[in-house]
Amino acid sequence: MRLHSSPPLLTLGTVTLLLTVALYATLSLTLTPRITEERYRTAEGPWKAMIDGLPYSDKQQFLDLTFSLTLRPLHARIFQVIADDCVEKLSVNAQEVGQGIVPFCDYSRGKVLNLGSMLHAGVNPVAMSIQNVGGPASYTWRIAWWDPLLMSLRILLLLGLVASAVLLTKGFALSRWQSTFFGVFSSGVVLRLLYVFATPYQVRAYDADGHLEYIRYIAEHLALPPIRDGWEFYQAPLYYVLTGLWLHMGTTFERALPFLIRDIQWIAFFASVLTLAGMGWIATLLFPRKEKAERVLFFASLAVLPSIVFLSARINNDTFLLFWEIFCFGFLLKWWQNGRWKNWWIAMLLLALSILTKTNGLLLIPVAFLLLTLKQRLAFKKKVLVGAVSLLLLTLTTGWIFTLRSGASLDQPLVVNTGNLSSALYVNNTVETFTEFNPFRMTMHPYNNPWDDADGRQYFWEYLFKSAFFGEFDLGPPLRPFASAILVCGFLTLLFAVYGTWISVRREGWRTLPLWSVAGFLLLGHALHRQESAFSCSQDFRYSLLFSVPVFYFAIRGLKQIRSPFPRLGGVIIVLTGIVLQVALLVGIIVLP
Repeated sequence: MRLHSSPPLLTLGTVTLLLTVALYATLSLTLTPRITEERYRTAEGPWKAMIDGLPYSDKQQFLDLTFSLTLRPLHARIFQVIADDCVEKLSVNAQEVGQGIVPFCDYSRGKVLNLGSMLHAGVNPVAMSIQNVGGPASYTWRIAWWDPLLMSLRILLLLGLVASAVLLTKGFALSRWQSTFFGVFSSGVVLRLLYVFATPYQVRAYDADGHLEYIRYIAEHLALPPIRDGWEFYQAPLYYVLTGLWLHMGTTFERALPFLIRDIQWIAFFASVLTLAGMGWIATLLFPRKEKAERVLFFASLAVLPSIVFLSARINNDTFLLFWEIFCFGFLLKWWQNGRWKNWWIAMLLLALSILTKTNGLLLIPVAFLLLTLKQRLAFKKKVLVGAVSLLLLTLTTGWIFTLRSGASLDQPLVVNTGNLSSALYVNNTVETFTEFNPFRMTMHPYNNPWDDADGRQYFWEYLFKSAFFGEFDLGPPLRPFASAILVCGFLTLLFAVYGTWISVRREGWRTLPLWSVAGFLLLGHALHRQESAFSCSQDFRYSLLFSVPVFYFAIRGLKQIRSPFPRLGGVIIVLTGIVLQVALLVGIIVLP
């Protein structure tokens, strides 16, 4: 008997969700301090207003900073202070922060300081001295994860979201499997939310200040910068234009820069949630309704993959790229299945948006046109006409970024700044570096180190595989056992994916052509990029995040094709164990100091 939806529960769930979000936004603004009157000086020089951030330095440099911390009557007491690279002195309201706390050096997490006895409602003058050992200098002053007021507020937010999810589940009268599927989505959202709460924009990021420089240029000039005037200025502009316009509007209304930077992280979070929803949609396209467990297992594998979760707090164009690519692939898949041209043209629009966000989107062009060429029951003339029109539209909408932008030319590399990378990142192009894949070495050294050969950075497939879970970051000794166990589960899952690919190509190659063509072109493009730009950082999985979709699909297909029940059950346990371990790793990243 089919249950009917309940409009009162749907209304209550929606109202609860909206009120929860509105209440959290209002109270978090009340708790958040306002930083004003920022000034700095170098080597006892004159004080300067901090308009464009702190200066870049090619050598060690000491900086004195002053600013005002304005607090409301209800305010936080525990703060996380981060400086690139060291905090040498710190005083609040003319009271020195004691020995044993300052000085400290940790540009990743900084230090958590309980300043309750030093703070009061109103204006609190702060003086800092920081040491920059070279490169960009910066500081961050934010409410710590463990502040009682902030923690209580976030617990209330999570409870409100859980209550909303339960009410909506009941209101829609979802079946048991539908509720499980929705539960995976809700859990993925909560995981991303917790990650954003705990992650400053510079942490587990790739050249965050370079991307921020691009955004700030657009916010200040309302124009695109010349591609060689900044480290990231060569990048396709869509992400930077949208976030730059937000920064421009916020600046117009005198919203402080740290809050605007946090806003950009929230934009990444919402893009990540929409991407997660797109992955759920793809799961329904790939697996028929009778394969309920397969849908859930596939969706859960994508929902907790750390390299994808990391995007939810990141300031760079990867956050938008994966969003466009997921939906582009979804509409291409839908067109391949039902032949409706509406899906094709939506896919072309999303493909153009992908290229305008990051040139990695170009790798979806051969996928789309291969599918068009091999589409059955479609006249040759129709294929030629659609292909020509599609190519013309893509050229008109995206070609200008390669030709008309200031400093652009067709004879320059797509990744302009590779010529300026440190020679210490260089790796050799040899047969061994492109063929070795040693699970034992990866288990012993689970984290990538782009600077050290001892961790296997020179081996393309190993670096790519490890970065799918951990990027290029060392997550610390406490999480190392989890990381090694995740790699073991991931390697075994990869074996199921290889088997599933072989079976799928043999038995249903035509139906799964979108999947293995995406996998093939992404891997080929990534390998060619590594050969052309032979640097360890060129091997990072973040350039091929869409590849995770066919991998997990074929892994689940491989499990289903195992006829003996015990090996199949063992495979399911391995995949589920990997999911649980990845959740544990992410929680560890969030809660460990």
